[in-house]
Amino acid sequence: MFPRSCRPRSRLRARLKSNQAVTERCCGGVALSEPTPSPLVRAVGNQLRRWREHRGLSREDVGDKTGFSGSAIGAFERGERIPDGPAIRSLDAALDAHQVMAVLADDMDQEEYPKKKFGELFRLEAGAVSLSTYSTGVIHGLLQTEAYARAVFEAVVPQFSEDEVERLLAERLARQALFAREPAPILCFVLDEAVLLRRTGGREVMREQIQYLLEVGKLKHVRISVLPFGCEEPVDSDGPMTLLETPEHRMLGYTEVQGESTLVSDRKEVNPWLHRYGMIRMHALPPADSARLIQRRLEEL
Repeated sequence: MFPRSCRPRSRLRARLKSNQAVTERCCGGVALSEPTPSPLVRAVGNQLRRWREHRGLSREDVGDKTGFSGSAIGAFERGERIPDGPAIRSLDAALDAHQVMAVLADDMDQEEYPKKKFGELFRLEAGAVSLSTYSTGVIHGLLQTEAYARAVFEAVVPQFSEDEVERLLAERLARQALFAREPAPILCFVLDEAVLLRRTGGREVMREQIQYLLEVGKLKHVRISVLPFGCEEPVDSDGPMTLLETPEHRMLGYTEVQGESTLVSDRKEVNPWLHRYGMIRMHALPPADSARLIQRRLEEL
């Protein structure tokens, strides 16, 4: 594994503080776009709030009865998170709601998060229990330095305006607060070796970026692996992907290709993604070997 120490966390905090300054400078700290829940999700959230208030309970009280945090109960009420069938039944029982919500459990199991909404993904990402990614063309956004991310955005065709670049940069850097979140999520990144050789932004930008990978990889809740050129199995033929586990332990899949993003929440659709990612992880180098490979790429720059 990557060598462990407490120093990377302090350096990371400093970088995150710098990222926050960029966010405030570029977009005034404005939050990402609000999610738009479906009518059913919104109705269930309203029912949950009304029954909770009718019983004279706080969100924390309901959370204690059902195993959720108070913030998760609030997210259910606002429609920012979709409780699955078992969660709905548990909430109904805790509130003695006479099956008013429980009868909707099967329908809620079929609810999906919007398939094409960046703000929705980022909001889910911020509260994720775990995140597993595979990156091919560029290093994953959560691992990007400011200079690397800027180079990526400035290379997009058709070209973004300066204001758009600054806004996108601020949003990307703000997402990296996930590394310092408590409780810490489990973060697994697999990088195709090609992203380490492509000098995105130039030699100095890439040197800083690779050094940052080595730094972040020392965090206890982060695993960075590399899928080497020597891998003979075409396990990455379906391209980049992200798998996200919500606090309700619901698995979501996300991918972005040619500017088109898709967020998949249907269990039957997500299941093959889990198998494909498992194959990628199996053929990737272990973190310790990956760290040595990344160090060699740094020395070659």
